[in-house]
Amino acid sequence: METSSIAQEYYKLRELWSVAEKKESWKLAVWVAQYPDVEMIDKFMQIEQSPVGESNDIFFRFEAEYHGDQQLFEEQLWNEFVTWFTPHPKKDKDLHRALWENNIIKEAFVPDDSLLPSAASLFSELERFKRSITDQGEHFYFCLYFPMVAHAKQNIAQWFQQVIETVPDSLRLVTMDLAEERRIKLQGKKDNEALYHYIYPKLKMAEAIKNEMYKASDNYNTVDADARFRKQVIVVMDSTTQKIKNRTEVEVKRLITITEEIGSVSSKIAGLLVASQAFFAVQNTKKSEEYTDKALEESSKAMVDDDATGYPVWKSCMLLKAALLYGNKNRDAALLVYQELSEKASKRQDVYYIMETNRLIAHIYYEKNNLQKAFENILFSLAAGAYLDVSVRRQSTFLHAAFMGLYLGKQIKTKEEVNEIELQLADWLGDDWESLLAQAGVDSASLKMEQSVWKDQLSKLKN
Repeated sequence: METSSIAQEYYKLRELWSVAEKKESWKLAVWVAQYPDVEMIDKFMQIEQSPVGESNDIFFRFEAEYHGDQQLFEEQLWNEFVTWFTPHPKKDKDLHRALWENNIIKEAFVPDDSLLPSAASLFSELERFKRSITDQGEHFYFCLYFPMVAHAKQNIAQWFQQVIETVPDSLRLVTMDLAEERRIKLQGKKDNEALYHYIYPKLKMAEAIKNEMYKASDNYNTVDADARFRKQVIVVMDSTTQKIKNRTEVEVKRLITITEEIGSVSSKIAGLLVASQAFFAVQNTKKSEEYTDKALEESSKAMVDDDATGYPVWKSCMLLKAALLYGNKNRDAALLVYQELSEKASKRQDVYYIMETNRLIAHIYYEKNNLQKAFENILFSLAAGAYLDVSVRRQSTFLHAAFMGLYLGKQIKTKEEVNEIELQLADWLGDDWESLLAQAGVDSASLKMEQSVWKDQLSKLKN
């Protein structure tokens, strides 16, 4: 087995960035990442953004997504920048207060709200903000990080090309591109110096993660059934990546044998669920449905017996069942599964699942052109989500439910009723709810589930 570790892969990134930051000419750096390495690179950028980052540069992350409209995108970037300096009720989330109280800035910084929300205004205000940093002893840049949006319809390379020559010398832009599907291939020079710098990391993240999982499973213990179960789960999921001589069916049988040896309800259900996910991964939906039904049967028994593992696994199985049905274009059957899950979640006061299932129910009714039923269920979804912490609401599918509620309201309700919805959204999400929805990338195209929503449900079960 390879000896790669997550720490080793992290330091590879650290070394690559160290080389890049010493080059003075570039204005945009692009991590050209293999798909398995994307999350690691993103985490590396997050670490550099935090106080434990090793670079002298100061990193800022923008969440706004580019959808082809330069003016709108720059307005979103500007609004996001302004929120950094808006007082936050929670001290640990108030960036400006933290900078001020820790003497990192010389004086309180207030963005100039008389400026037009544009890239030029953003860059000039960031330059002014940079000058307010207390320690100017060492040379440093402000690095503006734009995370990759893998399935974006519009290419942010267009925007980079439009603004690259206006980026001040004290600022740098950073982003990521998929090596398998390159979208950012810009070339250009200013004063005979390259404006773009491409970084090509060669990581072994799959091996590193596998090694960490084996460590957690006690790699040397071949007697303990629980340890062998954990290892076999890794083997099963590895098998799903094999295109030739696929061994998923063989490895699943071994996994089920180990669960029978363990004999516990939780291991039996977990084994069935892993089997279902594995067969889904190799596009054997018949087998996937078969194991999902078995897992549902066992988890239902556990719920009747008040076993603590029953309900958490049962609801995962139900989501998987509904996703498989929807994927097979059986919307009515998927609707019934979501409705049953909603009822059980309501009885258990599981507000997140009440929110999520009713959001998905609303999607299906919308696709069936029953706007009234869709609206009723999306309101139910929002009412449940309102019980979640505001930080969760602002970072979850509550935003999709919020957009859908507003969209449907405009279709079937009066202007006064729509105004009430908007006031309610301001109460649930904050006064910046409109820019928040825009930054989250929710729009009318997201109202139809098509393949993306149910695949997203499946991906949640795999994590």
